[in-house]
Amino acid sequence: MDICTISKLANEAGVSVYVVRDYVLRGLLRPARRTESGYGLYDDQALERLRFVRSLFEAGVGLDELTRLCHALDDGGSDAVEFLERVRARIAVRCAALSTLDGRLERMISAVGADAARECSHA
Repeated sequence: MDICTISKLANEAGVSVYVVRDYVLRGLLRPARRTESGYGLYDDQALERLRFVRSLFEAGVGLDELTRLCHALDDGGSDAVEFLERVRARIAVRCAALSTLDGRLERMISAVGADAARECSHA
């Protein structure tokens, strides 16, 4: 992808233009440059950042924490490492919770399947 508009960036990332605008306002995402009339133009780095932020958001990381993380990444330094470690720990907890939920669903499927098999055999 070369330099593109906000609508093409949103389309490439599979999100709405409103999401991209919100992320720009929060400082999660920055245009690579602006046109003479002030429109933001975005590059591959912006697309990569947008996909990264969306993945974290969908994994349960809130927008406030994402904002602090992106600001730390943009500023560089040791704060960025601390934020990344904290987000990684949060994702590990989320993975464990999802694994537990998956096990529960598996047991429920087995139980419902067994009940259905018993009902069929009594009919």
